[in-house]
Amino acid sequence: MSGSDRKKAVLGVYWMSFMSVGTVMMKLLIMTILSRLLLPVEFGAVAAVYVVVSFAEIFWMMGIGPAIIQKKTLTESDIVTGNILNILFGLIIYLVIYIFASAIAGFVGIENIPMLRVFSLIFIIHSISGVPQSLLQRDMKFKQLSLINIFSLFLYGGFAIFFALAGLGAWSLVFAHIAQAAVKTISLLIIKRIPLSLNVTMSSVKDLLFLGTGFTLSRVVNNFALQGDNFVVSRALGSFSLGFYNRAYQLLLVPTNLIGSVLDKVLFPLFAKYQDKHEKIKYVFLNITAFVALMALPITVFSLVMGGDLIRTVLGPNWDDVEVLFKVLIISLFFRTAYKISDALVKSLGAVYKRTWLQVIYATLVIGGAYIGKEWGVSGVAVSTSIAIFLSYVMVTFLLKLQVNLKTTELITYLAPVFLVTAPIGTVVYFVGLMLTDFSYPVVRLIITGTVTLILYAVSFKYFLVRSMPRDFIDFLNVIKEITFASKVFKFFIN
Repeated sequence: MSGSDRKKAVLGVYWMSFMSVGTVMMKLLIMTILSRLLLPVEFGAVAAVYVVVSFAEIFWMMGIGPAIIQKKTLTESDIVTGNILNILFGLIIYLVIYIFASAIAGFVGIENIPMLRVFSLIFIIHSISGVPQSLLQRDMKFKQLSLINIFSLFLYGGFAIFFALAGLGAWSLVFAHIAQAAVKTISLLIIKRIPLSLNVTMSSVKDLLFLGTGFTLSRVVNNFALQGDNFVVSRALGSFSLGFYNRAYQLLLVPTNLIGSVLDKVLFPLFAKYQDKHEKIKYVFLNITAFVALMALPITVFSLVMGGDLIRTVLGPNWDDVEVLFKVLIISLFFRTAYKISDALVKSLGAVYKRTWLQVIYATLVIGGAYIGKEWGVSGVAVSTSIAIFLSYVMVTFLLKLQVNLKTTELITYLAPVFLVTAPIGTVVYFVGLMLTDFSYPVVRLIITGTVTLILYAVSFKYFLVRSMPRDFIDFLNVIKEITFASKVFKFFIN
């Protein structure tokens, strides 16, 4: 990997990390406030609508965005054609949902049909900025993307809280989503202008749709997996139960997005450049996966021990039923996050149709498991979802093993030391949590336990992990150290 691309990748991680930290803090603040202003059934109503919206969202781009990122040679004709196709698909999807809203709502279990129709306006809004966003990602302009995402999320929170205080209930979230989409689209168009033309060429249509169709098929199936549990809960257990389950899953997504989504967005365009150089890809993959483990496992330990206090602090006193669901789901954090890294690599290698078959199996596991798990209520669905996440990670890693000749022993060498230190650290943190049970203030308990968890992992890294992990991983951390503000911290732990 050239020094220039390596620096772009690390800077990409740096800026996307900045965005994710800011996003996580803002989302937690928004979630904390809105959970005290809206009822579980209102969150459940919007979550049910989002099942449809997230599924339909796949088709308005038809994989054009990923195809633009992955295409080795991109012409101006490709950009113009991709933009026209995006807008056309966005209009078609909106009209389909608007016309068939009643039938769709009856199938999914949505009670508010006008809400579905209004929420679907985001397809038209997003379709205008799909190509500019993909071009910024292809060019690794992650600083601009980071600032746009944080700014639009800030406005989303402001609008949602304002509308909730005005008594609009579930509609607060719908209007806030539309406002966020509009702000993000305007910002992207200002930063990345594309040619205004209707000159669509058939060669570009064929190239983009050939690549894009593979991505779309995979995303269709993946969305069945991501929303299948919500669909089952909505139909079988109702909006009230879906409200609790959705909040628990959203809490799982906070650290998942903080770690995995950042790396996915950065690594996909980087891997695409090196899709024929398996050794370089393998180097990045193994080190990034180990880095993910170092971030995900401390969060898992802390959440399992302090989940109750975390729920009551973030969501408030009316969400106690979320605790068990969250603890079950957080066990899958590493596998949910590491899956994103493996998936980004498989996508970049162009194995989109093989990936699609894996997604079919994953979706079957999620939906089938949810139907079985619902017999034990929402907790049963949470258990089946966690099992499906673990199995999907195993499957995509096996596919990756075949694509780049990855050896199982290589992956174990990078991960085993981190997992080994987690067991004793988790035991110590558990007893620290027990000793603090009589302490009156949950926030103080969270701070003390979180500090202990970080210290234990830091000590383990300094005196055990640095010596037991492959030298390549230490070299990888040195690359990060060179261009981040935390260079002195890295130097202390590595040297």
